[in-house]
Amino acid sequence: MFKWVKNEGGYSLIEMSVVMLLLVIFGLGIFMLAASSTTAYESLVSDRAINEELRIASSYVTTKLRQNDRMDSIFVMKNYMESSDAIVIYEDISGEKYVTWIYLSEGKLREVTIPEDLEPSDDLSFIIASIDSLNIAVDRNTMSFRLSKDEQLLMDKIITLKSEIGILK
Repeated sequence: MFKWVKNEGGYSLIEMSVVMLLLVIFGLGIFMLAASSTTAYESLVSDRAINEELRIASSYVTTKLRQNDRMDSIFVMKNYMESSDAIVIYEDISGEKYVTWIYLSEGKLREVTIPEDLEPSDDLSFIIASIDSLNIAVDRNTMSFRLSKDEQLLMDKIITLKSEIGILK
């Protein structure tokens, strides 16, 4: 027959199993919390980086337009490269005519200042910011442009200048 033996000083197997099960459940909960917060943090950092690129591009273009707000100086060329628009600024530096192009090429917003008779190239330009699209609309002295990156974040900006903005074909 069976004889029940009373354990008088130790823990039984069931008590130890329950404590171990609670520790495993608590550990899994902590692991899942850490994994989900890591994913949320990575998403937040990625969105901030994209937003930073868009703000840099927007601020740069705005500053460049305000610096060159003169009559017959600022023009927009529609569908210049990659079905994107370009900003063309004519300047007279030391008696010579120069053209500053701000355009999108290979996912990079670029600027190049060259003599009037040359065509812009990526070899001569420098990168302003990494963006996916630049679309410009012009109405006399008002320019609105839309910048986007990773097809998820958009930045719209409207600038009113003192001089009229021309359109190049």
